[in-house]
Amino acid sequence: MRLKGRHVLVTGGAGFLGSHLCEKLLLEGARVRVLDKLTTGREDNLHPLKKQVELVNSDIACEDSVMSATRDIDTIVHLAFPMVLRLRSIETAVVTEALAGFMNLIKAALERNVLLIYISSIAVYGNQKYVPIDENHPLEPVQVHGAVKLAEEFLCRTLALSDGLAAVILRPSDIYGPRNTRISVPIKFLLQAIRNEPITVYGDGSDSRTYTYVSDFSEAVVLSMILPEAIGGIFNVGGDECVSMRQLACEVKKVTGSSSPVIHQDSPAAGRKLIVDSLKAKKILGFQPATNITDGLAETYRWLKENQRYFQLLSY
Repeated sequence: MRLKGRHVLVTGGAGFLGSHLCEKLLLEGARVRVLDKLTTGREDNLHPLKKQVELVNSDIACEDSVMSATRDIDTIVHLAFPMVLRLRSIETAVVTEALAGFMNLIKAALERNVLLIYISSIAVYGNQKYVPIDENHPLEPVQVHGAVKLAEEFLCRTLALSDGLAAVILRPSDIYGPRNTRISVPIKFLLQAIRNEPITVYGDGSDSRTYTYVSDFSEAVVLSMILPEAIGGIFNVGGDECVSMRQLACEVKKVTGSSSPVIHQDSPAAGRKLIVDSLKAKKILGFQPATNITDGLAETYRWLKENQRYFQLLSY
């Protein structure tokens, strides 16, 4: 167990990524505390772990809650992020709250001398200037969600230089898997197949993305926690396959056995290829994606068949 003796705080730990990460941290021997205000995160996600995880139902924007939640912690993994920003909200209060909460975590990390693992996003890159996208790619986000992530990255880097913050920045690419709160393309296609609806692909299906199965993401987080070489680094985290939407639809039909037809809808922005390079993470962290798109979709399909109502219970 690589994390025996470690005590980790996971913000947003009741969400999709957070609940999977908590499972992984426990398997690796860590003690786990979750700080989550349970707006989009769900306590049910942590139900199998309820005797092992300490859940603090509060907001990172509350400084007192953050200081209390970080007592006796040696590592913070920051996953909490307002879902409405992913849905392109530009509400001032939401952006302010996200940045204020992040500053609370940084202040706590500095005061308590703990490691901060910041989960950013490939959204900081914006539209690809070249492929594959490595960590030196221009940072030109095209959505508020990416802009806020980039602002928080700069806060990490600035406080590392000015105050000695120990931080690692991970930029994961399109994570999917069971309990995926957001109906991303793999979830959408799987649900359409399960319901025997047409699988709808935009344009000619050539749009491509590097997908990351959630357990591979969790492994990258663990590696960033245990390797001293990771501190101060910025790492892309992605799977080894760049999958076109046409290929994804075919894989979904294969793993589900569905007879759903694949239909194409017009799109003015066809041909985008978000190919992400994780070579740096492989060289420095020893990161190796273990789940291919077929196996990852099959695992997600097995979960979805039993949990189709999961998405009916979400509200943003």
